[in-house]
Amino acid sequence: MYTRHMKCAGWDSKDVKYSHEGKLLSDHIKEVKSYLRKFLDFYGGFSELHHRAADYLAEYHDYGKLCSKWSLNEGYRPPPHSPWSIQWLMDNQKILGDSEEDKRLTLILWYFILKHHSKLTKIIPVDYYKSLADIVEEHVRETGFKEKIDLVDVFGLFKIADILSASGKEYTPHAPIIGEEKVKRIIGGKIDGERWLQQLELEKIEDIGLLRAYTGWGKTTASLLFFVNKQIRKAFYLLPTITAINKFHEKMSQSFPNEVDKYFHLYDAELVGEDEETDRIKEMFFAEYFLSPITITTIDQFLLAFLQYGRYPTKRSMFRGAGLILDEVHLLNPLMLKLTTYFLSKYLPLYRMNILLMSATMPEALSRYLQTSLEIPNRDFLDYSGEYSKRRRVMLEYNPKTIERGIDEIVEQADKPDKKTLIILNTVDKAVKLAETLREKMPSKEIILLHSRFMYRDRRSKEHGIERKKDVPHVLISTQISEVSLDISYDLLFTEISPLASMIQRFGRVNRYGIKTTHVNAHLYEPTIEDDSYYPYSLGEIEATRKVIRELEGENLRDERQLLDIFDSMYTYEDLIAEVKEAERQVNLGAFEDLLKFFFSLEVGEDKLLRILNYRSSFSSLIIPDPSCIRNKGLSSNLKHILSMDLKSGGFEKKKRQIAKIKDVSVPVPLWWIRKDEIVGDSPYPVIRFKDKIYDEYFGLIKEENP
Repeated sequence: MYTRHMKCAGWDSKDVKYSHEGKLLSDHIKEVKSYLRKFLDFYGGFSELHHRAADYLAEYHDYGKLCSKWSLNEGYRPPPHSPWSIQWLMDNQKILGDSEEDKRLTLILWYFILKHHSKLTKIIPVDYYKSLADIVEEHVRETGFKEKIDLVDVFGLFKIADILSASGKEYTPHAPIIGEEKVKRIIGGKIDGERWLQQLELEKIEDIGLLRAYTGWGKTTASLLFFVNKQIRKAFYLLPTITAINKFHEKMSQSFPNEVDKYFHLYDAELVGEDEETDRIKEMFFAEYFLSPITITTIDQFLLAFLQYGRYPTKRSMFRGAGLILDEVHLLNPLMLKLTTYFLSKYLPLYRMNILLMSATMPEALSRYLQTSLEIPNRDFLDYSGEYSKRRRVMLEYNPKTIERGIDEIVEQADKPDKKTLIILNTVDKAVKLAETLREKMPSKEIILLHSRFMYRDRRSKEHGIERKKDVPHVLISTQISEVSLDISYDLLFTEISPLASMIQRFGRVNRYGIKTTHVNAHLYEPTIEDDSYYPYSLGEIEATRKVIRELEGENLRDERQLLDIFDSMYTYEDLIAEVKEAERQVNLGAFEDLLKFFFSLEVGEDKLLRILNYRSSFSSLIIPDPSCIRNKGLSSNLKHILSMDLKSGGFEKKKRQIAKIKDVSVPVPLWWIRKDEIVGDSPYPVIRFKDKIYDEYFGLIKEENP
């Protein structure tokens, strides 16, 4: 759909025309230039040409607002100003310089200016300039990898500078200051001397390394030592679940006040008739939570930035010179593992990142794959998993049936008044159905349901409730989100079979502080796999686990190290390579480079690339369910009020509070759930009016039986 371009006939002066409320365009330009120069100097690696390009973007991006037809008057919705900016540049023959390189780059900068309030797609919805995308694509095809990345990063940093100036927010980029004493304070309590000496070895790892450490070693907190004496610009913690992020954020905030934030991606729908203010609202959500010296987020948000999803330039540029901690790397499915190693190896020489990949249960096949793919020497692989040989905190029992068929045995044991019982399912749908059944069969027992598809406010309430009940008998029904950062010791575990590294994490929630058990406390059931393309685990992983646990039932399990050793002998490096290649074949990674050329934004409408986002529900985004999809009338009414807030008026602090309220009612869902015909197009927020789902405060966002 193209808009007919209306040429501007008269122009005002930047010294008298207001570009934003209370701010002259000339002042806005000065602020953007100031911020942008700080960013380029802070992140480094930019040439004199990049500095000139940055100044050009800062100077001319809003010149379209000088058109006499453009106004900030209340009640008047001005036409998009970006096309007029290009008209002004063409009419006044403002190019970057006289060289052929400068002329070529000028066209790319014009494209950036046209798209600076939208994504870097090949579609320009203005008929007069639609051919510019084809010209730019040809120039991009002829441009080297490093130059493309640097140019897009200049654009991303320019966007951040533009947002900060327009929002009136003061910001100065600065690196986190991390030292041994601060890490000790975060660990807290009495420091174990022997373990502290082991943890200090993290400082000796060079640019990229691996850490395998037993449960209780304290790797998540101690991994900060990896950054000591390294000149990182930002620190990113990539944790597997929102629950883990919330707990670690609370811990870190005490030692890094105003230095650490957590980021979850708000779905970025391209709305019809989207204006500058709507774009700024979306970018503010990112700016508020992604600009801190320390950012805690999930691995899929890292990958989405490098997959060039949506408004990716502002996010990806933040990883220049960054330090990354990727925790529980064993949880990566074959595609995410391939994407992670692909992007790290591709960008490591350019971005000069420092990277530590960690796991409590890293199989030998995985460590070999990471060492081979990322060229990690043996000296930079720290292995402290020997403690597993001293413990047998679980005794296993395998049941060759599904967990639904074992419901009577579960009720018999879990309904005892002195037991804390943990039940882990592999999918949210199974967890919800089991919760419905057990609430009927055990009406007097407190049953908590926790999975990934709750509003942020309800998840937080449930997490606090679990923490308060850590010494009180209850039943927790959950999914893989309970494998990490659940600091409670349960008496009984009932679980579906999952990959062995995942199973070991689940076993770690039972008899957590013990050494050895003499009775069965972990009951394992067969999973139900209806569609393996959307299932979180591969059939090969499930089969390998099944073979291992059948050999280790009862007294056959001597110690927990035995689990890892047997798994290593059965799940080989060749098996892992085969799974990774199969994932590559299914999603066609070659299409990513061919279509996007390390420049254009990934669009969910592109079928060849959609398979990457849909693979095993790997990628998620925050959405807000429409009030009509809310079962509780009180919550529905409150949600209507929140969505009616006017984010286009007031200062930054007011908008910040409003954005926090929006985040509080957002729900993470797989990207493949989001259909264009269900997006509420007249909202600046990613509101989804689901046709077949309902939100319930106890059950979360679930399928509606009779929609």
